[in-house]
Amino acid sequence: MDPAQLKKNFTEQIEKTEVQIRELEENLAKAREYKLKLTGGLETLGLLEGEGEGEAAAEAPPVTPEVAPS
Repeated sequence: MDPAQLKKNFTEQIEKTEVQIRELEENLAKAREYKLKLTGGLETLGLLEGEGEGEAAAEAPPVTPEVAPS
């Protein structure tokens, strides 16, 4: 292969790879969103069963209201 053909071949491969990367990133984002929904569903089920009250308190730090200086 001459350099011009190699350059064309490499350019085409780069373009195809960029398309694949975009598709994979989109699928990864969808999978992460799906996982988040499943996790939320599990948390909801736990709350409905009464399990989440102690766990939620243990995981979340106490919230203290901010007081404006007088």
